[in-house]
Amino acid sequence: MSGIHQFTDIQGERRRLLVALDGRVKLLLMLLALGLNLAAGGVRFPLALLVISLLAVTASGVRVRSFLLRMMVPFTLAVIAFVTQLFWYPEGALVQTLPLFGYDVLIYQGALARGLELGCRILGGMSVLLFFSLTTPLLELMRAAHFFRCPSVLVELALIMYRYIFLMFEEASRIRSAQKSRLGYAGFRNTLRSVSTLGGMLILRSYDRAERSFAAMRCRGYRGVMTAVALTRIKSLDWGVLLSAIGILTTLWVMR
Repeated sequence: MSGIHQFTDIQGERRRLLVALDGRVKLLLMLLALGLNLAAGGVRFPLALLVISLLAVTASGVRVRSFLLRMMVPFTLAVIAFVTQLFWYPEGALVQTLPLFGYDVLIYQGALARGLELGCRILGGMSVLLFFSLTTPLLELMRAAHFFRCPSVLVELALIMYRYIFLMFEEASRIRSAQKSRLGYAGFRNTLRSVSTLGGMLILRSYDRAERSFAAMRCRGYRGVMTAVALTRIKSLDWGVLLSAIGILTTLWVMR
């Protein structure tokens, strides 16, 4: 569904190396990269993460356009963070004076450096998260979370929410189409009435679906804990990728 971010669901032989990589390895690498991104000063390390994520996404078979479209929101946040630092961090030598609405805005060297660093951190961190979500099947992610002792109730809730949130959007789309075919959303007052009706119907249908789904799960033997897929040993290839990636991150950290 457009406008909604989805984890990749590619399974089987279609998966490329970076997609088929063990979820535990990718989760470790993601946490390591995010931690180093926060701790590293300057802009080199975050920009290197951005470039590496873009190359890795391309190598994984994910469309670059899809990646760049999802990076638009972090890019906007990075620009906002950069601009705000120009006003809130007046340190260092004066670089430029800009007239704005009758006032002179003083731009200092320290503000420029801090704004660039903050913006690059946002881009670097979000690119890592996007690479992780675009190349990791949700089941693999939940399996990794279960391995690292994440509470079972959180894993089950995440799986159920991810499954049913798309059903809810599909249900909302069907109700909205039916309303529009009956002249709903024509005019401001009619739009408000249609939206309130849509919201009420969604709540009732969600409750009804939850009851039916729970009854179906009980019929299939659910007793409070889902049957999880057994964890397997990390393969030698995954260990190789993990060590290589740690080596690359360490090198970038030293060269930052």
